[in-house]
Amino acid sequence: MDEKKNKKIKVSSYTLLSHFLSNDTLSIPQIAKEMGLSLPTTGKLVNELLEKDYIQNIGKLEQREGRPPMLFSINPQVGYFLGIDIKQNYIRTGLINFAGTIISIKNTPYNYQNTQQSFDELCCIINAFVRESKINTTLIINIQINISGRVNPIQGISHTMFSFLDDPISEVLEYKLGHPVTIENDTRSMFYGELYKGCIKNQKDIIYINLGWGLGSAIMINGNIVKGKSGFAGELGHFYAFENEILCHCGKKGCLETEVSGSAFCRICKEEILKGKQSILSKQVMKNPESLNLDNILQAIENEDLLCIEIMEGIATKLGKELANLINLLNPELIIIGGSLSKTGDYLLLPLKVALKKYTLNLVNKDCKVMLSTLKDEAGIVGACYLARRNYLKELKEKYGQ
Repeated sequence: MDEKKNKKIKVSSYTLLSHFLSNDTLSIPQIAKEMGLSLPTTGKLVNELLEKDYIQNIGKLEQREGRPPMLFSINPQVGYFLGIDIKQNYIRTGLINFAGTIISIKNTPYNYQNTQQSFDELCCIINAFVRESKINTTLIINIQINISGRVNPIQGISHTMFSFLDDPISEVLEYKLGHPVTIENDTRSMFYGELYKGCIKNQKDIIYINLGWGLGSAIMINGNIVKGKSGFAGELGHFYAFENEILCHCGKKGCLETEVSGSAFCRICKEEILKGKQSILSKQVMKNPESLNLDNILQAIENEDLLCIEIMEGIATKLGKELANLINLLNPELIIIGGSLSKTGDYLLLPLKVALKKYTLNLVNKDCKVMLSTLKDEAGIVGACYLARRNYLKELKEKYGQ
């Protein structure tokens, strides 16, 4: 009996901290009721969290009758978490406190190259952000970095970005930055952002699509995010889909990403304009084709450029055909389209839905809701910041039990 009680206390210690992170304020009677604990046990656990500074006493609850209970909340200043989201031509850095409040987010120009110089520049950008934040650096608990391509988050290895490093990238960054570092695939991190602050409510079978410069996906089945044996699950962009001679950056031909991605959009747009089709972007492309970027295209679509809208519809239809296969295979209840191209709104969503209806089983299609990300470009940095905190809580869970 005593062993059972001790186990319950041990289990509840970690759970109580998680419970506080989901609530603004809690009292001991409220905790006891919600977690099914006795008042003495609850008081003991609360005192343990107080001693470790995880929570703070914020005074008594005002009430008309009876003895008012003491209220407690998370201590936001017990520690900080950094999120780093590496994009195609910039780095987004973010900082949250222990309570999960976003303190600052900053964009810094950055052109990634698989070189030591580019790696050192990344470290300089992160260190500069920390200095500008003017926080006590000893209170930085974890830095989470989003990396595109093949990433093994358990081993801290990136097989795509900064692949020249002899040691795991997380270990090298930890040495360079002086703080614990974790990494995750950028699309999965975006998915976590949707889980914490986006459009996901209680759904447990979900496909998240990152339609940005490249094409990636994250999959949740029965409430569990699928990572695969080495963390490489979700490489939708490298499905073999086309009989073309376009070389993908992975080194193979025919990948879905060669026709369905922001990089494909830029290439197709340039090709069509150089063939003589008219666009708002014609003058820019004819003068310097290499100057065209995704921001130019998104602005053109916002200005109702017919050529860019037509290309967007074609990309959406091709994506819909491949997503139809995933829907038939996995029977998800929700598909979220995120990434830069999700900002095109109905120009993407409407032709996508038409293709899904055409190529999926009717009953399976009815089970599935398709929507655009509510976080859009914010998903990656939100996911990175909250993943940094989640990684720390996971360490606590392993150390102190359930």
